[in-house]
Amino acid sequence: MQDDQGAAADRQRLTEVFRRHGDAVLAYTSARLDREDAQDLVAEVFTVAWRRLRSIREGQERPWLFGVARRLMMQHQRTRGTAAALRDRLRAYADRDDDPLGQVAAQRVDVLAALAALNEGDREVLLLRYWYDFSGRDAASVLGCSPAAFAVRLHRAHRRFKAVHDEKPVAQQSPSAASLTAYMRGLQ
Repeated sequence: MQDDQGAAADRQRLTEVFRRHGDAVLAYTSARLDREDAQDLVAEVFTVAWRRLRSIREGQERPWLFGVARRLMMQHQRTRGTAAALRDRLRAYADRDDDPLGQVAAQRVDVLAALAALNEGDREVLLLRYWYDFSGRDAASVLGCSPAAFAVRLHRAHRRFKAVHDEKPVAQQSPSAASLTAYMRGLQ
């Protein structure tokens, strides 16, 4: 019987919190998102509030709700920004008239051949930074070194890559297919 009373009290409290603060949270999200996304986000905010209702202190509901709304909006914008950036990159790539597909494929083979000619450490540094798009700090964390040490490694690897890449065209280098296959798997 007490569980039913507790659940009824929780429903009553959430209803009251929504009645008092729902419009303010909607106004806050509407200032940053389109109407539909703002409404969806408010629904998410109050879903979180329902799950965490007992941890929200009396009298602190409004700042708590705005904090949740802010974090959800940031997450939403990051997701949207990443998707938009990817669309823009793909669109820019597709719209390139001056670079036929054969030329792009030849450049890719040149890059893969130059990577295959480098030692494993140089390859890993370059791939972490440029292929997997890690920041210097994050790549340093992956490698277990300081950001300064990573910057030095990256500079040296970039210099060695450039030297190998500029040395001779891929047609003359002809690396073995086996040496490229492992790197191509990770790059596709």
